[in-house]
This record gives sequence, structure tokens and C-alpha cells, in this order.
Amino acid sequence: MEPAENGLPLLDVQNLWASIGLTPVLQDVSFTVWPQQIVAMVGPNGAGKTTILKAVAGIIRPVRGSILYNGVHTETLDVADIVRLGMVYVPEGMSVFPEMSVLENLEVGGYLHRHRIEERLRLVFCLFPELEEKKRQRAGALSGGEKRMVTLGRGLMAGARLLLLDDPFLGLSPKVVRRFCSAFQKLRQSGLTLLIAGQHVRRILRVADVAFLIEDGSVTLTGPGPEILRHHHVIQILFGKSDETSRIAP
Repeated sequence: MEPAENGLPLLDVQNLWASIGLTPVLQDVSFTVWPQQIVAMVGPNGAGKTTILKAVAGIIRPVRGSILYNGVHTETLDVADIVRLGMVYVPEGMSVFPEMSVLENLEVGGYLHRHRIEERLRLVFCLFPELEEKKRQRAGALSGGEKRMVTLGRGLMAGARLLLLDDPFLGLSPKVVRRFCSAFQKLRQSGLTLLIAGQHVRRILRVADVAFLIEDGSVTLTGPGPEILRHHHVIQILFGKSDETSRIAP
């Protein structure tokens, strides 16, 4: 992968520790993300995947450790400042504004960069043509998959260079999941970088250039997505398969 403009990884997380209230969640997490990668974080429920994304996005303040985005320390920046830098978090279950039109929902995402709204609308509509066809409709009347397209589109409207996606396939049909995987690959080709966490492990790992296994708040395994998918330990803890079947990719 190409380096960022300053020759550094686009995202460099080192020795990150974080807590929720008084409960420690992340312990010494380190990883890097290079430009135009699709990077996956997988692991059991409660392993710390969402906490990592929230810490990187500035929603949770780390206890210690460093987070560099394109060479800039972001550990103490506000969420809005991080978004202005080009790092956008799309949380699990993010909803649309149901009484607003599809177009209005998307325009909300572009409020920090109003001068580029038309350019970014073209990107969203190229990716999801059905949103252009329904841009005057109430967002609340859309299907579940279309609503998810709108929430992803809002992230793109915010000028994302790095998208942090928390369980983007939640509740979607296999057909729509395949559609999103194709969209992610197109976004990478257009120059974006994606860091994806979620439960649809097979789908996420099959499209991931690099994957990290998260267990008990730590990174325990790293490698190309398809290799991680076939790793015997991943098969055991995420799919419940025995050693005898671990040689066969699920």
C-alpha cells in the first residue's frame, strides 16, 4: 500500500489503553492502517472492537497510548476536529432522520464542508443509484438496506478519508451485504481507507487486506483477511469448530 502524504501510516495506534467507567476494556492495543486498505477487526462479543473504534474516533478518551492520524496526534482532539481531519465514525445501528428526505439526510453529513456537497453527492449517488432515485422521499420510508446506505453516505458526505464502520452489516440480508462489500471495494479504489468491525466475520475477512483478531481487549492475531479466516484459532473461537475441521475454511 502507498504511504500517506507524509510517508507514515494513515492511522497508527500504539499501546492504547481504555476504560468504560472504571472497567478496563483495552490493554496495550497497537496496530497500523495504511492508505487504501480495507482493514477488519473481528473477535467475540465484548472483546473491545467497538471501544477501539470509539477511542480512535475521539468518542472515548484513552487512559494512555497514542493515536496518530496522518501524522497528527488525535488523542485529545474533539470529535468535530477529528472529522475535519477526514476520519469519520459510522456507529452500529446509526439511524436516519425519518421525517427528512434522503437528500436532506445526506446534506446533514456535509455541514462541515458545504462547498463540496455537490461533489460528494455525486460520489454517494454513483455508489448507491437508488438513493438518487429516491432523494426526495422521506428517509423513514426506505428499506433497512437503503437506510444503511444513507448512513454510510452521510459519512462520505463528511469528507471521510478514513471510514470507521461498526458492524455495518447488522440486520441486512445476504444480498445487501454483498452489495456493501462491493461498495467498500469501490471506495478503496477511489482512494478511501476503511476500518471495519463486526459480527459478519466471513464477509468482512474475505474483503479485508489486513485483519486483527481482538480478544479481551488486546490484538492477538494479525494477517491478511483470508488467512485469518482460515486460521484454526479463529475458527475455534468464532465458529465453534474443532481442530479436526479447522483446516477447512468456513
